[in-house]
Amino acid sequence: MISQLLGGDWISTVVWLVLFVIMILFGPRLMTAQTIMKLEKEAADLEEMARKSKGYIYRKLPKGTDKKKKEKISKFMDFFAVSPISTDPYGIMRKLDHLVKNYDYRFKYFVNQLMPNASEDDKKNVRDALSGAITTHQIAKIVRHYIEMIKKYKMFQYAMVIQMQIPLITRMAKASMKATKAFVDGVPIGDGIGPLVAASMIDGKVTIYKDEEFAVAKTSIEGRQVWVSKADGPGATTGNPGKFLTKFTKKQKINKIITVDAGLKLEGEKTGIIAEGVGVAMGGIGVERFAIEDFAAKKMMPLDAVVVKVSDMEALMPMKKEIYDSVANAKESILDSVKRSKKNEKILLIGVGNTCGVGNDKKVLKTVERAVRKHNVKSKEKKKKSFWKL
Repeated sequence: MISQLLGGDWISTVVWLVLFVIMILFGPRLMTAQTIMKLEKEAADLEEMARKSKGYIYRKLPKGTDKKKKEKISKFMDFFAVSPISTDPYGIMRKLDHLVKNYDYRFKYFVNQLMPNASEDDKKNVRDALSGAITTHQIAKIVRHYIEMIKKYKMFQYAMVIQMQIPLITRMAKASMKATKAFVDGVPIGDGIGPLVAASMIDGKVTIYKDEEFAVAKTSIEGRQVWVSKADGPGATTGNPGKFLTKFTKKQKINKIITVDAGLKLEGEKTGIIAEGVGVAMGGIGVERFAIEDFAAKKMMPLDAVVVKVSDMEALMPMKKEIYDSVANAKESILDSVKRSKKNEKILLIGVGNTCGVGNDKKVLKTVERAVRKHNVKSKEKKKKSFWKL
């Protein structure tokens, strides 16, 4: 009778009901456990990236450096800056400027303690490498924090959210790790395209503004007087373009500002394409950009911007061939901007970005080209190895 009611296969029905009850009761826990296992692997990979980043900095330290200094580097990985209160926005830029000065001072002081006899360029490289290592370290710590929270409170929904975001998080950490290595080795990165374009247009006497970490040289383009400026290289630094502008214009009158920088591309866009616009092409916290915008607004001065499209990872990684090849096209856009000016006008061109591995004149183009070729060869070899592993 029971067999007839259940369609003749009551054993299968009972088994199905038992499995259904088990999945209802224990399914979420099993899925949480599986997700946590995957996240644990990702967290371990991120922590390994953080260790590698610190290792790159250790490698740059002078021979015979004692363990205490290495321990100080590990402690410095937790260095932080507290954002100023912005509930009352009046004076926020002044507060940010003050914060950035303190931040830079602490990094300079720390690097001087680590390598007092190193060259200024090496110190700059290690300074920026520390920033990259801190970013990687913090990403790994934050991911570990959320995983421990998920394990402690059995929050499956939270685990799913982290799992969906982990590819982007890993991408950020990998870019920071590669940036750390690039800074330590003094290799040009994607964000250095602005300074590289500027350097390619400098062929003469260069004046260095040491406090602002900026370099400027005078040239003539289409009969117009153009001052070409960039962060003082080849040490890793973005300089202080806003402060440089303030000091520079006390002695030299200008009628127009052109900025050239790397800009974030959209997915689907090709790396290295050029976009033109108006305004100040500059990222970062905004203090330097504010100084330039404020100066231009008071003088009613035109602001032209030229951007080379790169992804967020490409901006931090060693410069790709597509980015290097964009120099000629970027110069054409700058030339068009210069032509739109009157013959008697004086123009300031600012190459915005990190000048790691990029010197202060066009001679550096060959050096950068060699570095780009070397990186491309290594990238192709890695792709071949990863293909055969699959």
